[in-house]
Amino acid sequence: AGTPILQPTEERRRTGSHYTPPSLTGPIVAHALAPAFARIGPDAGPADVLDLKVCDPAAGSGAFLVEACRQLGERLVAAWTRWPAQRPTIPADEDELLHAKRLVAQHCLRGVDRNPLAIDLAKLSLWLETLASAHEFTFLDAVLRSGDSLVGLPNPKIVAVTWDRVSRQHGFVEAIVRDGIDAAAELRRLMRQEAEIAPYAAQERRHRAATTALTRAHLVADAILWSYFSADKARDRAARLAEVQQCVLAPTPESWAQLATWQAALRAPPIGIEAFHWELAFEDVFSRPNPGFDAIIGNPPFAGKNTIAAGNAAAYPDWLKTLHDGAHGNADLAAHFFRRAFSLLRVGGAFGLIATNTIRQGDTRDTGLTRILADGGTITRAISRHVWEGEAAVVVAQVFVTKGATTTPPILDGRPVRRISAYLMEGDLDGSPAALKANAGKSFAGTEIFGNGFTFDDADVKQQAYPLHLMPTLRATTADFDAVVFPYLGGEETTNDPRHSARRFVIDFKDYPLQRSPQPVAWQTGGNTVRQRYLMTGTVPEDYPGPVARDWPELAAMVEERVKPLRAADNREIYRRLWWRFAERRVELYATIHDLSHVLVVNRGASPHTAFARVPTGQVFAKTLAVIALPTFAAFATLQSRVHEVWTRFFASTLEDRLRYTPSDCFETFPLPPAFDTDPTLEAAGKSYHDHRAQLMIARDQGMTPTYNRFHRPSDTDADIVELRDLHAAMDRAVLSAYGWDDLAAQAAPVPLDPATEDDHRYLGRLFWPAPFRDAVLARLLRLNEERAVMERMA
Repeated sequence: AGTPILQPTEERRRTGSHYTPPSLTGPIVAHALAPAFARIGPDAGPADVLDLKVCDPAAGSGAFLVEACRQLGERLVAAWTRWPAQRPTIPADEDELLHAKRLVAQHCLRGVDRNPLAIDLAKLSLWLETLASAHEFTFLDAVLRSGDSLVGLPNPKIVAVTWDRVSRQHGFVEAIVRDGIDAAAELRRLMRQEAEIAPYAAQERRHRAATTALTRAHLVADAILWSYFSADKARDRAARLAEVQQCVLAPTPESWAQLATWQAALRAPPIGIEAFHWELAFEDVFSRPNPGFDAIIGNPPFAGKNTIAAGNAAAYPDWLKTLHDGAHGNADLAAHFFRRAFSLLRVGGAFGLIATNTIRQGDTRDTGLTRILADGGTITRAISRHVWEGEAAVVVAQVFVTKGATTTPPILDGRPVRRISAYLMEGDLDGSPAALKANAGKSFAGTEIFGNGFTFDDADVKQQAYPLHLMPTLRATTADFDAVVFPYLGGEETTNDPRHSARRFVIDFKDYPLQRSPQPVAWQTGGNTVRQRYLMTGTVPEDYPGPVARDWPELAAMVEERVKPLRAADNREIYRRLWWRFAERRVELYATIHDLSHVLVVNRGASPHTAFARVPTGQVFAKTLAVIALPTFAAFATLQSRVHEVWTRFFASTLEDRLRYTPSDCFETFPLPPAFDTDPTLEAAGKSYHDHRAQLMIARDQGMTPTYNRFHRPSDTDADIVELRDLHAAMDRAVLSAYGWDDLAAQAAPVPLDPATEDDHRYLGRLFWPAPFRDAVLARLLRLNEERAVMERMA
């Protein structure tokens, strides 16, 4: 025991049956059991110890259960020492600890895994741990079970014949469930009572009889689940559930046969699910006062959205959202195991589970730890980063949660803290950071023109745009040409042109009507205003004082030729009707920046670098850009700093290793430092950095992407890039000091991050702060966001 029987593979990791090293299992089991041991106290008798129930819901080859067997066995021996009159006679082929572990294995331990081979390995591991030369193997079939821990129904839903909300109970079904549980419970009580005296064959017969007693309850439960997993739409699922309900509530031999058919269909491909109904399987755990497990331990499988979909029945992702209220479809599978574990604990019970760092991030955090804390859980201990030992090159988190309040200070990474949040940091914020009112009206997505026929662009591969060489002639023959034709700046030019210069131009008729009409036009009809009227028709009276698109007849004709047919095929009526205007012009954006000389822009598309550019106004910004209506170098320093990049990389959506900068997630929630756009020190640091970067890019004729590739490449030691690194570090320190975080400013030191020092793919290969320092910065930003959000609500 303690030696892996099989080495980890991706398949075993996906199914949860992977090996965990003893350096992790020992401490995790000890900390998870600590609340239970504290509750029963040092004077607890043997019966109190054997009444403790510990479960691994993704048991794998049983490493955690073996460790729990050892620690509970030692606690049972201590109870015998404290109460010698209750010490049993120890067989000649056993010592005290071995006999204690044999009893613990059958009384205290429970394990579940969807992989039957894993359960066989777990049995073998416990057999080796509890082997006595003159005794048969401990009987473990009743406590180590095969099935999907996440797919099953509690007894009230079985009785209600539903996987949805319970609205009514059915007495007939309740009798089936109750009679089956009572019969099975008596048989299992005898199995535990005679654990060390009954022959293995007798225990096996009792187990089979207990399983048979629950046959009808399982038929009903599995048929309910079949109604869910056999359909892919809510209406079809409801119809099939009604069919199951009708079958159950009119019991005949034929209806029981039909239920058996549905059960078989649930277990067979293409569904292929062996459901696990916890309260039917472990009735002793859930029928006692304060029902549930005292401790849940383990290393549940981690799998992202695509892996979940690829490795399970088609309805499995939907089921996870049905199982756990508020769950996100993007959440990692580990979050659902965390939620399941918490639901199976008794009040005062605790779980200790391993997960990857995603457990504290994004939708996985919101689905898992955030909901657990909102439902009364307390994170009592956490190790936010632990380097995995073995083949899997990952860093994991260890999380310990108690169901209910605790009185002792929680321990985070070895130090006492006031509270551990769902981010596995000290603080009170568990959900997503709040959008701050102070940041409102400063960040915008760029314009969606919807139609390349608006543009002059020689690089348009679809040839919907007009060639650039037409522009000089049109400018010479068209009055006020520059009033409606502007440079058109996108993410690609911003990122890859050394001067961030637009290579395209765009015809922008703003919100102008299309044309004037010599015929009378009813300005007020049925309460419509002037603006509403021409929005509906595009036509205004002859004496309309403002401009219309056909005041530029050649340009309007060009747009009509190439944009109108495209818009006519779109299913959005307003796009079809207002074909001469941009689909989403972002009126508020241009109104906000009207009096500014410059703004900051960043590529919204998937990009490996967070690189802001300071560019002039007076141009149309494409949808591929996020526009920040801040002109100063101080604001540039703040947003280009690693402080903002830590925030961005934590909250932005990603595509592979590339970021998608979204203003709502990255800027509107970001707590800016005081005087972020006027501070003289920030202004000087930002201007020095910006000007050197601009000179470097122009001298090298390279845009920001190749420049930052060099920036992060340790082997590049050219003087210009070394100076850029130094200026960036100085800018970071200035931003940290602007927050008043001089202690962090003194420690801020970027280093090359490689697989030996960094597990987070978002930072690999970058010149950046190490993970502990990033966490310290992020923790303060989260706290500052929370404080400011509270102040804004009070105000």
